[in-house]
Amino acid sequence: MQHKLNKMTKLYICFTLSISLFFTVLSIKNVFISESFYTSSVMFCILIVLSNLMPVKLPRRGSVAITFAMHLAAIFNYGPLISIVSEIISAFLIYFKESKKNKIKEIFNASQVIISIYFASLFIQPWQVAAMDMDAFLVANAFLVSVVYFIVNTILVTFVISFSEKLNPWNIWVTNFKILTPHYLALAPMGFVVAVIYYYIGPFGLIMFFLPFLLARHSFKLYMDMRDNYLNTIETLIKSIEAKDEYTKGHSERVATYSVAIGRQMSLDAADLEQLNYLALLHDIGKVAVSDSVLNKVDKLTNGEFDLVRQHPQIGADIIKDIKLLTDEKKVVLHHHERFDGYGYPDKLKGEEIPLMARIIAVADCFDAMTSNRAYRDATSYTVAIREIVECSGKQFDPKVVEAFIECFPEIFPDIKLESKKESTSAQKLLAY
Repeated sequence: MQHKLNKMTKLYICFTLSISLFFTVLSIKNVFISESFYTSSVMFCILIVLSNLMPVKLPRRGSVAITFAMHLAAIFNYGPLISIVSEIISAFLIYFKESKKNKIKEIFNASQVIISIYFASLFIQPWQVAAMDMDAFLVANAFLVSVVYFIVNTILVTFVISFSEKLNPWNIWVTNFKILTPHYLALAPMGFVVAVIYYYIGPFGLIMFFLPFLLARHSFKLYMDMRDNYLNTIETLIKSIEAKDEYTKGHSERVATYSVAIGRQMSLDAADLEQLNYLALLHDIGKVAVSDSVLNKVDKLTNGEFDLVRQHPQIGADIIKDIKLLTDEKKVVLHHHERFDGYGYPDKLKGEEIPLMARIIAVADCFDAMTSNRAYRDATSYTVAIREIVECSGKQFDPKVVEAFIECFPEIFPDIKLESKKESTSAQKLLAY
């Protein structure tokens, strides 16, 4: 929710907050109070709040923590109230250290987690665990609780993103949450084990469980920090290369933005979108080996100079082959100048012989090249560039990629209107040219 909140988003957040408050009141009636309830409540609250305050950010949207397993353990033993109270406390602590924009986000996050907790708690009775009635049915319930939590949680978040950014809900879910399904399912037995350990050992068992996970979290955070530093170095390299030419400054970043939007429209998952983003940033890295006099030449290139420029995909592929995160996808950089009809370079691949990500980058690269000033020509309008891309559909470009680009054009350029109705952003109309 990085954009200014529209009316629909505000109404949705208010609705979510109201439902969460209603469920909080209901959870008070459904609490399972045992002799150790109050002591355990404090312990669970402390551990859940600590987990919420120590998330590890993922490469794209979101973060990961062990909070979910602790919620499951609390629900199995006492119902939803402890988890809900813990989320409220966490929300207050985070609320006062966030900016105004993030305060609203935190209110929504706490609300949707409370709703998810309550719905999940409807599928298990805490007295079952307390009575040690741990048969196959109870174990199956552990997975069911996990699935319900995951479905409710991701649907609520998907729709707030959809309302805020005016994107297709299904594409949002596939892009951001499909990859998290195994993570949540794996936490189901973990939460059940914590509940059993707690039953046998008491609060000390929670600490025994929590400390190893703090160490695991620390190791994972170190890995993510190293990974971020590695990728930041790559982005800095790209910017330093583009800084040599005022005409191509920001080109790779724009191509990455357009490529990811196209990939999202084509329902690529989060892992593929992340790869596509970095490959698009690096697609022209091979030009580091081409002299500035050739790249910035105002006059028409000679055959020899053009041959030098045509070498940059191979040089780029050779450069990134040692980047472990991208080793399997180096062919994308190698083939981003292939044509759908087989007349491109370097290998004259045709149709789906060309990697999908290379076909996506080809469209994004061409659009940005046409709409940017260059040493040898002025930029064309968006309308003309769109028309050119549509006319080259099936020849230079993959028709499916072109259609996806046209469909997501309003998402990329929400404030841009094409010059006439004939040149609207309807894929069906444009592809009929």
